[in-house]
Amino acid sequence: MEKDKARTSIVPKKWNFLSNYGLVLTHLFQNSDATLREIARGTDLTERAVYQIVRELEEHGFIGKKRVGRRNAYTVNEGAILSFPVYRDLNIAQMVSALRLIMDESRDSVSA
Repeated sequence: MEKDKARTSIVPKKWNFLSNYGLVLTHLFQNSDATLREIARGTDLTERAVYQIVRELEEHGFIGKKRVGRRNAYTVNEGAILSFPVYRDLNIAQMVSALRLIMDESRDSVSA
Protein backbone atom coordinates (compact mmCIF):
# COMPACT_ATOMS: atom_id res chain seq x y z
CA MET A 1 0.00 0.00 0.00
CA GLU A 2 2.85 2.42 0.81
CA LYS A 3 4.40 1.75 -2.60
CA ASP A 4 1.16 2.81 -4.31
CA LYS A 5 1.14 6.06 -2.34
CA ALA A 6 4.72 6.77 -3.35
CA ARG A 7 3.94 6.17 -7.02
CA THR A 8 0.92 8.44 -7.11
CA SER A 9 2.64 11.25 -5.24
CA ILE A 10 5.26 11.70 -7.98
CA VAL A 11 2.63 12.62 -10.57
CA PRO A 12 2.22 16.42 -10.63
CA LYS A 13 -1.27 17.61 -9.71
CA LYS A 14 -1.47 19.90 -12.77
CA TRP A 15 -0.36 17.26 -15.29
CA ASN A 16 -2.07 16.93 -18.70
CA PHE A 17 -1.86 14.14 -21.23
CA LEU A 18 -2.34 16.61 -24.10
CA SER A 19 -0.33 19.72 -24.81
CA ASN A 20 -2.07 23.06 -24.53
CA TYR A 21 -2.33 23.07 -28.33
CA GLY A 22 -4.04 19.69 -28.24
CA LEU A 23 -6.47 20.88 -25.56
CA VAL A 24 -7.43 23.99 -27.55
CA LEU A 25 -7.71 22.10 -30.83
CA THR A 26 -9.91 19.42 -29.25
CA HIS A 27 -12.08 22.09 -27.63
CA LEU A 28 -12.52 23.89 -30.96
CA PHE A 29 -13.32 20.62 -32.71
CA GLN A 30 -16.22 20.14 -30.31
CA ASN A 31 -17.24 23.82 -29.91
CA SER A 32 -16.50 25.74 -33.09
CA ASP A 33 -18.31 28.88 -31.94
CA ALA A 34 -16.62 29.11 -28.53
CA THR A 35 -15.12 32.45 -27.51
CA LEU A 36 -11.54 32.70 -26.31
CA ARG A 37 -12.88 33.08 -22.77
CA GLU A 38 -14.98 29.92 -23.12
CA ILE A 39 -12.02 28.02 -24.52
CA ALA A 40 -9.88 29.25 -21.63
CA ARG A 41 -12.46 28.07 -19.09
CA GLY A 42 -12.88 24.73 -20.84
CA THR A 43 -9.15 24.04 -21.00
CA ASP A 44 -8.03 25.66 -17.73
CA LEU A 45 -5.68 27.99 -19.61
CA THR A 46 -5.43 31.77 -19.52
CA GLU A 47 -7.19 33.79 -22.21
CA ARG A 48 -3.82 35.17 -23.29
CA ALA A 49 -2.42 31.66 -23.74
CA VAL A 50 -5.52 30.60 -25.69
CA TYR A 51 -5.25 33.69 -27.91
CA GLN A 52 -1.62 32.85 -28.73
CA ILE A 53 -2.40 29.17 -29.39
CA VAL A 54 -5.41 29.97 -31.60
CA ARG A 55 -3.31 32.47 -33.56
CA GLU A 56 -0.56 29.88 -34.12
CA LEU A 57 -3.00 27.10 -35.03
CA GLU A 58 -4.54 29.44 -37.60
CA GLU A 59 -1.14 30.56 -38.88
CA HIS A 60 -0.09 26.93 -39.49
CA GLY A 61 -3.34 25.93 -41.19
CA PHE A 62 -4.81 23.73 -38.47
CA ILE A 63 -7.87 25.97 -38.03
CA GLY A 64 -9.70 28.67 -39.95
CA LYS A 65 -11.39 31.70 -38.43
CA LYS A 66 -14.47 33.50 -39.72
CA ARG A 67 -16.17 36.55 -38.25
CA VAL A 68 -19.84 35.92 -37.42
CA GLY A 69 -21.43 39.07 -36.05
CA ARG A 70 -19.37 40.12 -33.04
CA ARG A 71 -17.82 36.69 -32.56
CA ASN A 72 -15.42 34.41 -34.36
CA ALA A 73 -16.36 30.94 -35.55
CA TYR A 74 -13.59 28.43 -36.04
CA THR A 75 -13.30 25.52 -38.40
CA VAL A 76 -10.82 22.76 -37.73
CA ASN A 77 -8.93 21.62 -40.80
CA GLU A 78 -9.71 17.95 -40.23
CA GLY A 79 -7.43 16.83 -43.05
CA ALA A 80 -4.36 18.58 -41.66
CA ILE A 81 -1.62 16.08 -40.96
CA LEU A 82 -0.07 16.22 -37.52
CA SER A 83 3.50 17.45 -37.78
CA PHE A 84 5.13 15.32 -35.08
CA PRO A 85 6.98 12.44 -36.84
CA VAL A 86 5.41 9.70 -34.70
CA TYR A 87 1.94 10.84 -35.81
CA ARG A 88 2.81 11.66 -39.42
CA ASP A 89 0.13 9.36 -40.83
CA LEU A 90 -2.67 10.73 -38.64
CA ASN A 91 -4.82 13.69 -39.45
CA ILE A 92 -6.59 15.89 -36.93
CA ALA A 93 -10.00 14.27 -37.46
CA GLN A 94 -8.61 10.82 -36.63
CA MET A 95 -6.85 12.04 -33.50
CA VAL A 96 -9.78 14.07 -32.18
CA SER A 97 -12.27 11.30 -32.98
CA ALA A 98 -10.19 8.88 -30.92
CA LEU A 99 -10.05 11.37 -28.05
CA ARG A 100 -13.80 11.99 -28.26
CA LEU A 101 -14.47 8.24 -28.08
CA ILE A 102 -12.27 7.96 -24.99
CA MET A 103 -13.97 10.96 -23.35
CA ASP A 104 -17.46 9.61 -24.12
CA GLU A 105 -16.58 6.19 -22.69
CA SER A 106 -15.12 7.87 -19.60
CA ARG A 107 -18.29 9.94 -19.07
CA ASP A 108 -20.46 6.85 -19.52
CA SER A 109 -18.48 4.90 -16.92
CA VAL A 110 -18.68 7.77 -14.41
CA SER A 111 -22.44 8.20 -14.84
CA ALA A 112 -23.13 4.45 -14.60
